Amino acid sequence: MVILQKKIMLSRLILFLAWSVSTVCSAQKDTTSTGGLDGAMVPAKILAARHEYNSNNMRGALNLYREVLSTDSKNATALYGTAQCHYNLKKYPLALDYLRKAISNNKAVASDLFIGQIFHRTAQLDSAIFYYTKFSASVGKNSSDYLDAQEYIAQCLFAKELMARPAKVDITNLGDAINSRFDDYTPSITADGKRLVFTARRSDTTKWTDEDNGIDEKGDYKFFEDIYVSDYDEAAGEWGQSVKAEGKVNTPLYDAVLSIFPDGSGMYVYRNTVSTTGDIYVSKYNKASNEWREAEKMDRPVNTSYFESSISMTADGNTIYFISERPEGMGQGDIYYSVKKGDKWSNPKSIGKVINTDRDEKFVFIHPNGKTLYFSSNGHPGMGSYDIFKTELVNNEWSVPVNVGYPINTVNEESTFSLTSDNKTLYIAAEYEKGFGERDIYKIDLSDYPLLSSGYETGSFGQVICTVVDTKGEFIKGATVKIYNTITGKLVTEVRTDKLGRAKISLQADQNYKAEITLDDMVKSEIFELPMTKTGPTIHKIDVVF
Repeated sequence: MVILQKKIMLSRLILFLAWSVSTVCSAQKDTTSTGGLDGAMVPAKILAARHEYNSNNMRGALNLYREVLSTDSKNATALYGTAQCHYNLKKYPLALDYLRKAISNNKAVASDLFIGQIFHRTAQLDSAIFYYTKFSASVGKNSSDYLDAQEYIAQCLFAKELMARPAKVDITNLGDAINSRFDDYTPSITADGKRLVFTARRSDTTKWTDEDNGIDEKGDYKFFEDIYVSDYDEAAGEWGQSVKAEGKVNTPLYDAVLSIFPDGSGMYVYRNTVSTTGDIYVSKYNKASNEWREAEKMDRPVNTSYFESSISMTADGNTIYFISERPEGMGQGDIYYSVKKGDKWSNPKSIGKVINTDRDEKFVFIHPNGKTLYFSSNGHPGMGSYDIFKTELVNNEWSVPVNVGYPINTVNEESTFSLTSDNKTLYIAAEYEKGFGERDIYKIDLSDYPLLSSGYETGSFGQVICTVVDTKGEFIKGATVKIYNTITGKLVTEVRTDKLGRAKISLQADQNYKAEITLDDMVKSEIFELPMTKTGPTIHKIDVVF
C-alpha cells in the first residue's frame, strides 16, 4: 500500500511538472508542433521516461521517449535513453543504432563505458576495447569503475581468442512452435528426448482474474513466468506446439522450471512469492490426466531463507546439485550438493573453490554419468556476461573448469540448457542473432565437437600431482604451483601445496601444459603432456626439490 501511494504521488508530481513547463513556455511563445506532442512537454516527458527506466519499466520508458522523438527527432537525450532501454531489453543492434543517432546530435550525451558495452554486446570487440580503454583513462585506477572496465577488456580479449577458433557445431532455432516474441528459457528434456519443458514470460500467463494484466508492476514490468510443455512429434520430426503445463503447477506469480526428472515423472520448479526470496519446489506429473500437481516446497536444509535456484539430479536420484546464495558461500550464488538419506536430503556442502568463485554461479547441470558437471558463471574467464563451463570429478577432485567455447558461448548471456542422454544435442536458451524474442531456445548439434559429445565413459580430464620437498626430504607447505596452457600461454590455475607438500590439480586431458613451481625467490618448471589413459586414471606426477 505504501509503495502504491508513493507511485501515485510521483505520478501526480510528474503531471504537475508537465503542466508547469507547458504553462511557462506557452506564455513565452507558440510551441504548437505538427509532430503531435507539444514541444513544451518534452522536458517533463523525458523526466517521466527516466522515472520509468529507473523503475525497470523499459517498455513504458520507450513509449515516452517515442513521444518526444515524434516531436523532436534529433533530441539526443531521448535518443540516448532509447538506446539504454533497448540495451536492457537485450536488443543490442537497436541500442547501437539509437546510440549512434544520439552521438551524431550531441557527442557529450554518451558515456564511453556504455558505448564500450554496446560494442561488446554486438561483438565489435576492437571498438569495445577502445572505448573501455578510453573510459579507464578518465577514472581513478582504484575505483570500481576502472576495475570493471579492465575486466570488460579482458573479456573482449578472451572473446577474440575463442572466436578465432570456433567449435564445429550446428545451431538451429527451434522455431515458433517453441519460441515467441517474449522471453523463453530454461529448457529441460526427458531422458528419452520426447518431452521438452521450459519457462516463458508471455501475455497468456496465469492471472488472478480476467481483468488482471499479468504484469509484474513491482519488478521489471514483464509478464510473470509460467511453465510450458512441448512433445516431440516423431512422424513430423519436430517439436509440437508448446502449451502451458496443465494442472496446478502454474500460478499467477513466478513459476519457472529448473529441470525435469529424467523419466518425466516430476520436475523441479522455482517459485518466488511475496513471502520468500526464491525457493525450490517439486511438482509431480499425473500421466493419466496429463496434469502437473501443485508444486511442493523442498524442506530444509536445501531451501533456506536465502535465494535458492537451479537444481539438477543424478540419474540414480541419490545426489542433487543446486545454486544457493546462503551466506557461507564464496560469492553471490554458489553450487552446493546434497545426498539422499532415506526420504531426506543431507546437509548441503559447497562443491568447492575450484568451481565456486567470488562472483555468481547461476546454473548447474549434472550429466547422467554423475561425474561430469556443467554450470554457468560470470566468475571464470568468459566472453562477457555468463558463460557455460565443463568440469569433471577426477579422483574425488573437481577439475579446473573449461569454457565450452564459441559459438555456444558468446559475448552475451548463456546460462540455461539441457544435454540429451546421447550427448549429441544441446538445447540452450540464448541471445543469438535473429531470434524471435529476448531469449530463444536453440538446438545445437554436438556430433563433431568431442569436448561435449564424447569421453563420458572413460572421462576427458586427468590429474597432476605435484609434490614439493626440501633437500632433507621434508614436505614444503605453501609453495606456489602455477599451470599454464603452452598453446595460449594463459594461466590455467594457481594453487599452493598443503602440509604434505602436495598440490592436486585436475585438468583437461590431451593438452600440453607448463608447471611453474615457486618458493620464495626460487622457481622450477616443467613442460608436460597429459594424454588421456584408456584404462585406469590419468595421472601425471611432478616431484620438485628445493
